[in-house]
Amino acid sequence: IFPEEDIFLFNNVLDFIQNNYDKNYYPINVLRQAAGCESDSDLLKLVRYFCGAHSKLFNITYCYYDFDGEEIPISAECYYNALISDISPISLLSGREIDDFDVNNISFYCILNVK
Repeated sequence: IFPEEDIFLFNNVLDFIQNNYDKNYYPINVLRQAAGCESDSDLLKLVRYFCGAHSKLFNITYCYYDFDGEEIPISAECYYNALISDISPISLLSGREIDDFDVNNISFYCILNVK
């Protein structure tokens, strides 16, 4: 059972998707706009719900943007370790730790899981 506030955010996202059916790329700023949430914890709760076993509405990609703006995919575990403990993430492409890590360059985005 979810708190009423969470259900409100979930419904906001579903309404946004319905009203923007041509959109399938959902970076953090669009997810915030869609849900109408401001807190990081609400945003992560929303993403966990819609990307998890409950829904699978979205596919999520965790990534790091290097200083050239190039996207480097990372695992969910590396994403959370970087945010919580400031541990440099490991690139899924090279298998090596990301050089000159800056926590401000870590991110994620969701893709609407429709066929």
